[in-house]
Amino acid sequence: MMNVFYYYYYLFYTKVLPDNQPHSTVIFTLSFTFSLIINGIVNVVFAYLFGVSLRKWEMIGIFAVITLLMYLAYYRSGKGKKIVTEKPKLFNSNKISIILTALLFLLGILALFLQADITKSILDAR
Repeated sequence: MMNVFYYYYYLFYTKVLPDNQPHSTVIFTLSFTFSLIINGIVNVVFAYLFGVSLRKWEMIGIFAVITLLMYLAYYRSGKGKKIVTEKPKLFNSNKISIILTALLFLLGILALFLQADITKSILDAR
């Protein structure tokens, strides 16, 4: 599934917003999207269980770790270029793949905006 997300992010950065380094941009934006989701989940869970929220540098650290892992897994290993030549799809459907990729991006944006309100509500209730 990650390969499909990588491929469709790559298509976005080659066809919609042309970039001279699409693989690097894909790794950065995919890492950022996943870090928003993971930071949101971790922040809400920590607020609920421990009554604390993540600070700025902890969130940046999570983003840096995810970016490093994506860099090693896709760029350094050459897997990103193989994915582009294979053109993976979910359920052999471009439409489903595009919809799920867009939903992943929207989930990341929602996590960015909603996790702060949810975390604040949980911490205020304590």
